Amino acid sequence: MLNFPITDGMELVVFDMEWNQPIYGKEYGFDVSALTGEIIEIGAVKYTYENGNLIRGKQFSRNIKPQVYTKLHYHVKKVTGKSNSDLLNGVSFAMAYHAFRAFIGKAQILVGWGNSDTAMLKQNLKFFDMDDDLNVYFLDLQPLFSLFSGEKGKQRSVEFAVDFYGIDKRIGFHSATSDAIYTGRILEKIFEQNKTAQVLSTISSSAIDPDVVSEFTFVGSPCASQDMAYEGARAFWATCPICKTALNEKIKRFRIRKSEYALLFCPEHGEFFARSRSKKNKTGEFYVSSVMRLATQNDYYLVACKKEEFDKYGASGAPKEEPEEETGE
Repeated sequence: MLNFPITDGMELVVFDMEWNQPIYGKEYGFDVSALTGEIIEIGAVKYTYENGNLIRGKQFSRNIKPQVYTKLHYHVKKVTGKSNSDLLNGVSFAMAYHAFRAFIGKAQILVGWGNSDTAMLKQNLKFFDMDDDLNVYFLDLQPLFSLFSGEKGKQRSVEFAVDFYGIDKRIGFHSATSDAIYTGRILEKIFEQNKTAQVLSTISSSAIDPDVVSEFTFVGSPCASQDMAYEGARAFWATCPICKTALNEKIKRFRIRKSEYALLFCPEHGEFFARSRSKKNKTGEFYVSSVMRLATQNDYYLVACKKEEFDKYGASGAPKEEPEEETGE
């Protein structure tokens, strides 16, 4: 989390990226887990904070010619509307990234929608033998929208948030530049419609250092029952993933629908948000995927909301009026 206050003149860069994916069944001369997506576009907008307001500045846009995944994955083609010929019209990733770093300049916070962009950026930097230290904080705006809109922890899309605030949909979605512009407009609305002190406090307690490992995952073995599958995750939750000290429960674990939550505490490293989700494999066996991360204010809000729902409705949760969108972590 931020270790400095947000003051007048501070710059933030709202950014988005698009990336191509390896095609299933195609042979590559390396382990594709080292490059799960190759970046093909970066878009960004710069903002300056002044006296409770965000002042919109310059825009950045670069198309990138991929070196490895040179044919568009069908899903990427469908979502972005790009064609294979579009991939020929771009600069190298190195040129695009160096230009992006110059655009970032003295900005101290990157802002994105969802938490996958910085991880993908660092993965591309590492794969192409470049320095993968970003040296800038990162703020995931998706849970902030959830917090300030009263969406109670739901993971909503950029377009949902745009509609929520009545932002003009003059340009399309699913290009890095347009999505960065829309994400910036959403951030503006959050500042406009809420108390400045509350927004700044939330940003300060939610922005993380992407160069420091703060999230840890576990995938359990297949089990005959959900209860057995959850036990494996509880063992994962027993000790701090950093120092292996036994963790205390600040909010005791509880299960609602197919997920189990807890808020855990390490005397040295502080509080951890923990969540496990039950799934079935192809043979019908149960397993859980679990995450623990250093808790941000958004995590406190999420686990508190889920606990409130659990206390009121039990393990089945509140009756659903509409399906929740799964658009990120």
